[in-house]
Amino acid sequence: MSTTLYGFSLRGILLRGRTAGFAVLPLVVAVVVFVVIGITSVPNRYGVQNTFTGNLLTGLVVPIVALVLAIGAFGDERDARTLPLLRAIARPRWHTVVARFAAAWTATVVVTLPAVVACAVLGISVNQPAGRVVGGVLLATVLTSGAYCALFVLLSLLTRRGLLAGLAYVVLWETFLAGLAPALRGLSIGSYGRRVASLAIPGDVPLGTVSSLGVTGASVVLVGVTVVGVVLSALRLQRMDA
Repeated sequence: MSTTLYGFSLRGILLRGRTAGFAVLPLVVAVVVFVVIGITSVPNRYGVQNTFTGNLLTGLVVPIVALVLAIGAFGDERDARTLPLLRAIARPRWHTVVARFAAAWTATVVVTLPAVVACAVLGISVNQPAGRVVGGVLLATVLTSGAYCALFVLLSLLTRRGLLAGLAYVVLWETFLAGLAPALRGLSIGSYGRRVASLAIPGDVPLGTVSSLGVTGASVVLVGVTVVGVVLSALRLQRMDA
């Protein structure tokens, strides 16, 4: 039953018009990366790799795509006023939350894949170990998108203006405040994501990275945020009666 709900939710997310619209963002990033590879020499690509992988991919593409896809997990049900029907289904409500979250997470990874592949190719093009680069980019994308999706699914259950709240978080907190104040980076998902992405950028650390943890510690934090977000979402849906 939960598998069926996951499949239904995933198809619904991937077939939305806005999903196709925001899928353009990773494609544009991918095109720009390949253009950079074609017009620059290998030494000049080191700094560019840091910018694209550490800042653009994990700091912009992943959170924006995750926001648009995950906020609709329950936001669309709110808008259509079908959330009471969803809650009335004879299955534990946490099954619904997990299925919707997993679908949003999967869709986010799929939609961002062009930018992920391009960033991996960029890293390999500067003569870095292919396994380390691919593993680092994929790990950063999967863990960061999971944490963002968990947060935005929770927002979709907490407020009818989840999209605006999520956008404010990404733009004001993640990009502006946490980027300028190192003390705030411990509360920034993107800061931990960039730390994991540094695995693919040996000898270089992206700007806005949390400095108190290594790659393993940052990965644990992202997994923890994901689990906590899903649990809180399940509790929220369980207590919603109207």
